[in-house]
Amino acid sequence: MSFLKKLFGGNPGNEVPEIEEEPFIKPYDFYVEADDRHNAEKTFETERPQSVDILQILDEMELAFDIINDFGVRRKLKKLYSELAFEIDEYVSYEGGRSADSFAEEEIDDTVYEIHAAISRESDDSPFKVTIRIAEGQE
Repeated sequence: MSFLKKLFGGNPGNEVPEIEEEPFIKPYDFYVEADDRHNAEKTFETERPQSVDILQILDEMELAFDIINDFGVRRKLKKLYSELAFEIDEYVSYEGGRSADSFAEEEIDDTVYEIHAAISRESDDSPFKVTIRIAEGQE
């Protein structure tokens, strides 16, 4: 509404219109219990699994801030992935399909999270398919 319209009676009673916007600070910005993003999975393809920055992939996942930045989660995912990338790279041929997967667990605030990584390749000509999953487990 323009200034002149308000000045000459365009807004009787000086009512301020309500604006519905998302809050600037969300509750889950502060602690993991308020954030419902406890499970996420990301699948992508690559030609060279050993050249992938797996921590950057983790940063792009839709997970709570406390999970993404937990040192134990980052360390275990990096170790899992580097071992799998080395293992899958050792095959001479991928005809008929080859895969390698592994998982680990990490506890954050009395909640156990399963960290799962899998790398597969269908044939010598196809790209590697990488799946990373972080899921809330049972305690």
